[in-house]
Amino acid sequence: MFKKKHLAHLAVSGLITLGVYGQASADTFRFALGFPSGAPIEAGKAYADAVKKYTDGKHRVRIFELSLLDHSEMNDGVGQGLADIGYLLTAYTPSEYPHSNMGADLSMVMALDDTITNQEGFAYSGAMLEYIMMNCEECQAEFTKNNIVYTGVVSTPSYVMFCNDPVTTLNDIKGKRIRISGAPWARWTRAFDATPVVLPIGDAYEALSQGVIDCTFFSPTELTNFNLIEVVKNIIPNVPGGLYAAGGASSLNKTKWDAMSTEEKTAFLKAGAVMSAEITYRYQEQALADLEKAQEQGIKIIEAEPEVVAKSHAFIEEDLNFIPKFYHNEYNLNEERLTELSQTMLDLIEKWKGIIANADIQNANDLRDIYWQEVYSKIDPNTYSPKQ
Repeated sequence: MFKKKHLAHLAVSGLITLGVYGQASADTFRFALGFPSGAPIEAGKAYADAVKKYTDGKHRVRIFELSLLDHSEMNDGVGQGLADIGYLLTAYTPSEYPHSNMGADLSMVMALDDTITNQEGFAYSGAMLEYIMMNCEECQAEFTKNNIVYTGVVSTPSYVMFCNDPVTTLNDIKGKRIRISGAPWARWTRAFDATPVVLPIGDAYEALSQGVIDCTFFSPTELTNFNLIEVVKNIIPNVPGGLYAAGGASSLNKTKWDAMSTEEKTAFLKAGAVMSAEITYRYQEQALADLEKAQEQGIKIIEAEPEVVAKSHAFIEEDLNFIPKFYHNEYNLNEERLTELSQTMLDLIEKWKGIIANADIQNANDLRDIYWQEVYSKIDPNTYSPKQ
């Protein structure tokens, strides 16, 4: 449910109508991103350019950085047409997207080997695209139910620990209050005798600075996306691992999609490949740059002890088998089908690790071409997300 105060603000400002644009034409798509700056915004600009290019200027995209919808409002906002496109994080509405989120929840498997270090997100984005767009009918049904069309993925680089105090041993972690980003990280935290804390991403700065939490799990990109570089004192890069992939970077209002021609749908799929590649590649570049900035500012980057890493890997291997059971118990879904989908996703992860390991990726365009060739080009726009 939307906050009444925020809806009232939208109504007054004219965003629910076309008043904010004067006589804006119907070919202007409003793209809501719940970030103030950083890789998501820059990727959104590349997406806007791609829409203009692939539709020969017929359609344009206007970006709203943080101002139109926040992350908790995105699902309803895009579905109801308050925004035409949204950077949707499905973990904020877990009961609406259980099959989709389960695919994302397997991401900690990436921590079990280092075959594609600093490219984990490249592979996971590809696997999630192929999982949701080509292998999971239940996932498609979830987006359709919310009047949304999935056309782009969100995958961050691997998660690290940001902490107030140095945390390198099992005893250091014990008792810590840790802000988590999803159920697997909550279970990881409990396995280490620490306390998981659920907080919106935008509250992490204040929570860390005031000692409400001791640590948080994030991609290094949030050091600058949310200015955490001002309050973080220690970074532990080799745990917990995993990455955030629960969402669609360019999620379209389905009513808009259904009104498009085949050519227009194809254009928006091409733009989706651009968005998926841009956000994934930019996130990784930004993560490496932000870690360098952190060191320059005196933030300590320290490795967890081998016993912590060993326990973390043991937890991950056990938890991968538990995840389908968790979704069965939590949402009363068919456990056999969940187990099947889980294995499908794990197989896709291995496939995409191989694709990325053997690819020469120098820029986002190289990644875009891979995503287009392996996934998007195989989608029939006439049958993808059909009308109900």
